[in-house]
Amino acid sequence: MSIQFTYNQEQAVKAGNSNFISETGAYKCTILEAKYTKSTSGALALEFSVETDDEMKGNYISVFYQAKNGETLQGGHNMIQAIMGCTRVKQLSRVLKDGKDIAPELTGKKVGLFLQKRLYTKGDGSDGYQFQIVCPFGYETGKTLAEYIENRPAERIDYLIAHTADKDDRNRQAPQPQQNPYQAQNEFYGQPSSANSGNFDDSIPF
Repeated sequence: MSIQFTYNQEQAVKAGNSNFISETGAYKCTILEAKYTKSTSGALALEFSVETDDEMKGNYISVFYQAKNGETLQGGHNMIQAIMGCTRVKQLSRVLKDGKDIAPELTGKKVGLFLQKRLYTKGDGSDGYQFQIVCPFGYETGKTLAEYIENRPAERIDYLIAHTADKDDRNRQAPQPQQNPYQAQNEFYGQPSSANSGNFDDSIPF
């Protein structure tokens, strides 16, 4: 007799469940792709596809950095900078690959993301949902960029886990591209002071 399977409860409970991220929460992720996109209205975004450590996928996670009128969305720029800081990426380029404009420097990078589920009403009246990045954090440390730079304990993500619920925008507005979904983002991930910006040690895991 040869044993073919040994019971693993963690694997067992995954049976029948979706392999896509479906809940607001903190996730340790690998960035599969970061591509530059343009909405139908003309707003520009960096769109992320990720896979969590427990093999759940997250697609169409967009950070809008330019409005349709060409105005800079500073919140989106700050969010992209925070993701760069958490992944130790110094610059992002734009490369055409397989018909898509991607930022290759982020491919394969490990990062923590606190994602909030946003519920909305589709044009046909049915319910839909998408995910917004509330706060990136260090994959190894669990710290936000500000906590890491200022050598503070990892507390912000635990706070968000305890106090952040789904965002329900259903039946309040027609679905449309987000113009600035990060208005309060500095409150979430803690914008480091300009005096400390960029002063992190690349040799220390983040």
